[in-house]
Amino acid sequence: MSQRASVIETPVLIVGGGPIGLALAADLGRRGVGALLVEERDNKLGPAKMLEVSVRTMEFCRQLGIADKVRNWGFPPDWPLDSAFVTDLQGYELGRVRTPALGTASDSAFSPERGRPCPQTWFDPILQACARSFPQISLRHGVRLESFVQDPEGVTATLRDRESGRTETVRAAYLVGCDGFASTVRELLGIEIRGEPHIDWSMTIYLRIPDLHVYHDKGKAFRYVFVGPEGTWSFLSIVDGKDLWRLQLVDLDESRLQNADVAALMRRCMGRDVPYTVEDKTLWVRKRTVADRFLDGRVCIAGDAAHAHPPNGGLGMNTGIQDAFDLGWKLAATLAGWGGPALIESYDHERRPASARAAEVSLQNYRRLVSAEQRAEIYSPTPEGDAARRAIGERLVEENEKAWHPVGVHLGYIYHPSPIVVPDGTPKPPDDTFGYQPTAFPGARAPHVWLAPDKSILDLFGDGFALFKFADAPSDRIEHAAAIRGVPLTVQQIDQREAAALYRRRFVLVRPDGHVAWRNDSQPDDALALIDTVRGAGPRIAARRTDAPLTEVP
Repeated sequence: MSQRASVIETPVLIVGGGPIGLALAADLGRRGVGALLVEERDNKLGPAKMLEVSVRTMEFCRQLGIADKVRNWGFPPDWPLDSAFVTDLQGYELGRVRTPALGTASDSAFSPERGRPCPQTWFDPILQACARSFPQISLRHGVRLESFVQDPEGVTATLRDRESGRTETVRAAYLVGCDGFASTVRELLGIEIRGEPHIDWSMTIYLRIPDLHVYHDKGKAFRYVFVGPEGTWSFLSIVDGKDLWRLQLVDLDESRLQNADVAALMRRCMGRDVPYTVEDKTLWVRKRTVADRFLDGRVCIAGDAAHAHPPNGGLGMNTGIQDAFDLGWKLAATLAGWGGPALIESYDHERRPASARAAEVSLQNYRRLVSAEQRAEIYSPTPEGDAARRAIGERLVEENEKAWHPVGVHLGYIYHPSPIVVPDGTPKPPDDTFGYQPTAFPGARAPHVWLAPDKSILDLFGDGFALFKFADAPSDRIEHAAAIRGVPLTVQQIDQREAAALYRRRFVLVRPDGHVAWRNDSQPDDALALIDTVRGAGPRIAARRTDAPLTEVP
């Protein structure tokens, strides 16, 4: 970042200092790209909106070198991560979705990482420290974006310091709006959002409850879901693995939530009086929206600015992190000169359908959670009550396994079609948002396999393109073409039968974000055409329609 004639110059201006903006800043920093991040709020964290980091986000943290910090921030390794459906904590348990504690879970067959609790209160500072560790990254709080104009060479933005009122001008090659659902960047671009901007009202109450487990016999759990005659009406989730809890209420009526009697609600949840203190209380709107476009010239939007999700299943922030890592390498490549004109354009092609898919799954997760049948006899100590509780519990467990153990939604999305992915003529695998079948189909996340203890094949890519060779065959044409175009490429000879069987081709080209760009059993006749396509200098494809309804997903 430089300053000339009262104009600050930076390659990338990031608006918004939440986890998405911080992740983008960190990824740009590790790629040697300068960026200025501005955030209107002070550098103070409020209550955590996000509690869990997904397996895919952990894989990105592994690339950033902060996975150990996210693993070890302080959540107890022996705390059970179950989700229990109960009438109240002194009443009946209807069913339980079991999830192993962090200290007892075996390694996943699909990833070197696993999803884990790490609320924003701890996750954001880890990301911020990572971003600040790069000298070319500057973070400024209390600074608001007032306006911007763009031209073919860049973006000129006006910023205002909130405390002094002083304005300044920033000149950037690209601007990225990571500024939330009420995005100033999206508003200034005039981008419309579609979907459901108001599903219902909800309230979140943060509570300090020391030793909650000693007041009931249901055992420790990550969350308790409370079900009454009216169906599911609230959920209580542990935040820090100690004594901080988050109670969420669901109600269509705003005034009823605003006037909620916390003491009465707590007695209903607990089934008795339990000592507690209220730390915070927030009224909010559950929504599911996706913007008409994620890109306008040299300006992009990411995270909640581009797509807003019901928080059920933890897909909102985690989907936004994937935006950041899709965009990071593309901005770096374009600024370095080897990225072609279609590379930045591919951000919209790839991330908008992926985000629509995740937003729809989030909505389905919410519906699963509140799907309990309304049964007046749920409290009754009778055979009729037993039958009602058994039926309700079985349905809730079966449905919510899909919300809390959905490997496919995190690892299974395939960028197809994409202007920077070369199809291989095979049919696209079916999209399963619950289960996951590893595949090296072009556009898919390159599947994990252990090459050695503590070394995943995923550790071989990230800085540039990686060419995996599963046979002793020449790759000179591809290497030469990459060198001509200035595309960073490492060649990895992999002599392991399991990996070769998983990837199914002798040559597999993997992008910096870990998605397969091309695969084949032989080098292409025109290696320059291959390299041009994957670097965004190949044929462009038409943008997908933005006026169609969001696609239904499994």
